[in-house]
Amino acid sequence: MRKSDKLKTVEVTYFLVPFLILLIGFSVLTGLTVKNRVEEKYALLEERTIEIANSYSHNVAHTAEAYDRITALLDNKIRIVAQALMRIEDKDNSEVLKDIAKTFEVDEIYVYSSEGKVVSSTYDQVLGWEVYEGHPVHDFMVSNQTVRIEKIRQDTENGLYYKFGYMKDEAGGFVQLGILAENIQDFLEDFEIAKLIEEISQRDEVKNVFFVNTKFEVVASSLDNYTGTTIEEEALQQKLMSERTYAERTEMDDKEIFRVAVPIYSDYMRIGTLMIDWPTDNLDAQVLEIIRFGAIVLAVIVLTTGSILYYAYRKNQANIKIAYYDQLTGLRNNKYLHDYLDHIVAVPRRRNKAVLLLHVKNLKTVNMTYGFEYGDALLKQIADKIRQELKTDDNFFRFDGNQFVVVSDSVEGQEELRKLAERLICIFDEPVAEGTDLQYVDIQIAIVEIQARHTSTDKILQDALLTFPHIEDNTAHPIVFFDERMEKSLQREDKIMKVLRDVIGGKDETSFYLEYQPKLDLNKSRIIGFEALARLRIDQLGQIPPDEFIALAEKKLLINELGNHILRLAADFIGRMQGQGIEDITVAVNISGIQLLREGFVEYLQRAPYLSERILQAMEFEITESVLLEHYEQINETLEQIKRMGIAVSLDDFGTGFSSLSTIGELHIDTVKIDRFFISRISRLPDQDLITSDIISMAHKIGLLVVAEGVEDERQEAYLRKHGCDIIQGYLISRPLAEQDAVAFLRDYNDSEREQ
Repeated sequence: MRKSDKLKTVEVTYFLVPFLILLIGFSVLTGLTVKNRVEEKYALLEERTIEIANSYSHNVAHTAEAYDRITALLDNKIRIVAQALMRIEDKDNSEVLKDIAKTFEVDEIYVYSSEGKVVSSTYDQVLGWEVYEGHPVHDFMVSNQTVRIEKIRQDTENGLYYKFGYMKDEAGGFVQLGILAENIQDFLEDFEIAKLIEEISQRDEVKNVFFVNTKFEVVASSLDNYTGTTIEEEALQQKLMSERTYAERTEMDDKEIFRVAVPIYSDYMRIGTLMIDWPTDNLDAQVLEIIRFGAIVLAVIVLTTGSILYYAYRKNQANIKIAYYDQLTGLRNNKYLHDYLDHIVAVPRRRNKAVLLLHVKNLKTVNMTYGFEYGDALLKQIADKIRQELKTDDNFFRFDGNQFVVVSDSVEGQEELRKLAERLICIFDEPVAEGTDLQYVDIQIAIVEIQARHTSTDKILQDALLTFPHIEDNTAHPIVFFDERMEKSLQREDKIMKVLRDVIGGKDETSFYLEYQPKLDLNKSRIIGFEALARLRIDQLGQIPPDEFIALAEKKLLINELGNHILRLAADFIGRMQGQGIEDITVAVNISGIQLLREGFVEYLQRAPYLSERILQAMEFEITESVLLEHYEQINETLEQIKRMGIAVSLDDFGTGFSSLSTIGELHIDTVKIDRFFISRISRLPDQDLITSDIISMAHKIGLLVVAEGVEDERQEAYLRKHGCDIIQGYLISRPLAEQDAVAFLRDYNDSEREQ
């Protein structure tokens, strides 16, 4: 019998000794209680600051992301114009340069000889000017670079701010292009992180706010004198490089502050750190209040602890070993765990308590490969290793065949819980020796922090089990914390998937349907087609967003069947229109990347009985830029086959993905759809601050039609007409319509245009 078991049977007298020691050390423990309460106050302040920081992190990421996106487009414009200049034979003619600058909306163009002399320019007064050592142009000329695009800088001659780009030819000569930064800066002001920083700083009690990029540059600050500076302190740099949130009490400008720094990510890439400083005046004032009640609180704790110890050991029974302990591992069993958790649940105050459910993922495979005897021996070793790491088995339980539970009673926050879980997983980085074999053990850990919602032990363990599906197999440390949204999400997913399967199986013909948004040809002033938009409405859940059920269908490998169902509905709509004598009307259908990658997708289109040649020629497939990221060549080959069948192809959400106008011509597409992000800005910015016109112009130069989506007001329409956009769609024309309403709208609109 182990020591922990013997403690259950010793006489009460032996437990009076530690109890008396607690009472004798009252003064010492009172001080420790005060210290712990102060630390708790710091923890609460940290939680509040992290909550504030996280609430703004998405907006910060969005603005920084948008800033980078627009800057990248401007860089791309300079690169494209430079490439075009290199192909012009008479670029030494200044008048030719002036025409090019006007065409592409570039402010300055200079052509240099290999010796660094200006031989032609949009400004006649600089002809013959020679670069000199130390000048930025000279730095590029003597470098090994063939292309360079600078950040915005001040021109050395006229003092104005420009964004310059350079490109060399084979003979050593080079061109310089410049775009006046005044317009650029005005355009980018909408993405100022400083606006968000100011908003955060106006919250009650917030002292200072900073946003620091990955180069340790203070991009924006509530303190003007810090904006634009670089953090040189190595200790602070090391903290800012951390992938986790950190908090500390420190000094700034001779005043004590409490600082919380939260890393900000965009598409899994770190873009900077958001720091929030709080004054500590109120916190220090609370210390005296804590000291006043510290002695009373500690006395209650000592008395309560003594009572619990006495009661627990008096309740011990002679058969506890058989009833409450696992015979294989010697650990406390599932029954003991339930009693233990029942006691925790019954206590009104349950802070800092959590359950870690450890799952031996590969035990089933081990049993099938080597037998159950071998698997049992492996389980004993696993239990022993975890017990050694914990240095106790008081809170360590055998839950099920391949699962263990660790109950944490005094962990301060998720970070400490995560560290505990990582320690347990790291035990098995090296294989376990069983007999003469070495066996690797795969451990997954689900963590449930016990909250007021956990009114029973079963609920705690149920939440832990619900967490495992959210653990990704490819993570180094497969650890996940339970979130109430997991339970609701699982229930919601199950309901959606059931309805989708009924829809595909023909059991439900009402929940899933298509709506059709009209597309207006600006040149012909008539409706020339529709975009088919999938809709799903479920009782009790209401309208389900397409992004949600499409993503779920992809995750559950149902997207091919659902995509085929959408194609059938769209084809039936086209057939009914053609049967009514409505010709030359196209219907655009969104196609998932998974569908395009599926082997036999093109063959399916060719043999599907509902897809006649006449119907296929009235279809248009829309794909998003994102589907091209990992499988560009394969998808482009499939698009080529689709186009041969007479189906038009459109690239949706252009401007938000990886594509550029310099490479878009390689794609087998007919149309680009400008993302609504760029269209929405037309209503708020002057024409000269917009780049939508550049996208339209350059798309036309490579022979593509341009569709603008999300058009909602007349100013947007007027701008798009002015700059030659071919087709528009959005609420200005019409919201998405049911089939009958769409046909009626088509007839009424086009008939009214003919009458005019």
